Amino acid sequence: MQLHPNNKDEVNRNEVIKILTENRIIGLGAEWENDRGQPQKFSDEMKIGDIVLIRSDGPLALVKVTGESGKNEKNGVWFELVRDVEVISFEGELFKKRFKKQFKINWNDSLYLPTTIESANNSKFISFWYQTVKNKKDMENIITLLKYKNQIILQGPPGTGKTRLAKLIAKDLTRPRTVGNPDKIIDDLVKNFNPNDEVVKNFRDSKGKLLSTFYKLFPKENLKSLTLESYCAGRGDRDNFCWWIERGLKPLGYYFPGSARSYLIFWKKEIDDYSKHGIVKEIEDNNEAMKKVAELIHEVVNTKNIENAVQYFGDGFLLKLLNSYYPDEYFPINSEKMIDNALKIFNVNNQGLNVFEKNQKLNQLYIEKKNHFNSQINSYEFGKLLWGNFNLKTGEDIRGNNEAIASGEYRIIQFHPAYSYEDFVRGIVAKTTESGNVTYQVENKILSDFAQKAIDNPNGNYVLIIDEINRANLPAVLGELIYALEYRNEVIASMYEYEGDREITLPKNLYIIGTMNTADRSVGHIDYAIRRRFAFVDILPDENVIQDKRAKDLFNQIKPLFSSKYLSPDFKAKDVMIGHSYFLVKDENELKIKLEFEIKPILREYLKDGIFLESASEQIETLNV
Repeated sequence: MQLHPNNKDEVNRNEVIKILTENRIIGLGAEWENDRGQPQKFSDEMKIGDIVLIRSDGPLALVKVTGESGKNEKNGVWFELVRDVEVISFEGELFKKRFKKQFKINWNDSLYLPTTIESANNSKFISFWYQTVKNKKDMENIITLLKYKNQIILQGPPGTGKTRLAKLIAKDLTRPRTVGNPDKIIDDLVKNFNPNDEVVKNFRDSKGKLLSTFYKLFPKENLKSLTLESYCAGRGDRDNFCWWIERGLKPLGYYFPGSARSYLIFWKKEIDDYSKHGIVKEIEDNNEAMKKVAELIHEVVNTKNIENAVQYFGDGFLLKLLNSYYPDEYFPINSEKMIDNALKIFNVNNQGLNVFEKNQKLNQLYIEKKNHFNSQINSYEFGKLLWGNFNLKTGEDIRGNNEAIASGEYRIIQFHPAYSYEDFVRGIVAKTTESGNVTYQVENKILSDFAQKAIDNPNGNYVLIIDEINRANLPAVLGELIYALEYRNEVIASMYEYEGDREITLPKNLYIIGTMNTADRSVGHIDYAIRRRFAFVDILPDENVIQDKRAKDLFNQIKPLFSSKYLSPDFKAKDVMIGHSYFLVKDENELKIKLEFEIKPILREYLKDGIFLESASEQIETLNV
């Protein structure tokens, strides 16, 4: 439809945009010479809900009719007859180019344009433009819901594109995006730090108690008196020195040795004895070996001289010792890679510095920021700002053209009736040792691993797609994580201990998208406790997606089967009506194949399962292209 009178210079392209933007109406004259009944088409044939292409020197806008036809009462517009509309898009030129590129035909090849208004029910261009904009808007609405709720289920009958939509949402959420200038982000966080916040006060109280307990158990002047029992990990107790360094003091700076060998001596269950490594490997007497280890640790902590110990212990272990006993001098980050990435935030050149010098350089930067903003923030809290806002583990989001770039990841899995908590969250697996013995170890599974990735990269979005989510026994699969779904960032206790810890946290930047086939009655319903924690989005059959005319005709042949005449009263059409995916074809031959080997078989299954009444049998068999 065009919106100008005979002299289109009076209402040019800019005037049309103004009419649509300010008045939100379309219209034309009540009559004119040789009008060929076009005013009657506007009044009688156009319906509320129709999609109208507005043209002015090419495609200009797409609008949706929202009002009945009536006389124009707006003085500033030339129309005599008007209808209210909702503007869908002004991107006519953009879609004209996209359409040409994708379909290799012109936008107006199937349109009759000499008249003011013309029916265009078979316009491939209008359908393409409308569906693209609609799909984008629908997806944006679902993403908004997902960000609010953190987990959603896309539900609908088979063939409506639930899994495809889940992937599109996941790709959109995880694509790289700019989150801001790193320096400014840190400055704002330090400037707005509130030491009187209850969370801050609780953390400080907890930190003080941790350090007080640790110093009481292991005073630095007595470290050379460490014994096998008070030092060694491996027996499962939680009062030895190595447990405190690795686990007990974890809130004050993470340290993970990678292997117990890093401690030089530890208890090994498989041999029922102490396992010795490095400098003490050849010392036969376990107590003598322990004495040597204790002397090295005592020297490091009491003199801060690491020249000797660095030959035998890892850098991370030594840094953990130093920042535990000297928190004002050493920064609570123990991994050299993470220190390097933290220094990148401040655009610091650390060439030629060893890891201990880098650590102290980072500590100096913290002190400078603290003093500059006259802040009461301590080094642990400053460290939490760094690893809570940047991916220090990989550094991939830091300093991209002086901007922090965030990117994420998505994965897709499929549930089945045998799927369990041990498959999804955390479970025990059997492993064979070097000596051929079988041992049992706890391993994190996909949800725990993916959650840790999201924690490590707080600016990135992580999306887990669970296809056929209702096919598993969800209460059994999720276990205690039913609570964690709602209370993000809260620590919960797992039924299995992993690396000396039962804690699992689901962060806010981990999103879950489930898909559910509403026609599948072979699986149980989702119980209320789980249902309350998910938002449910209907993904229903959409005839407008189907481009091929023969396929659309077949869709409309099948549609009456889902009326009360043929459908069992126990089922609703929206739960079982087969979707548009079954009708997306390139040509007639493909449609015939789909009809015989996909469409008829599922309709026969519906008949067999009691979804259809017996009267539908003849209708199914007579379907044809």
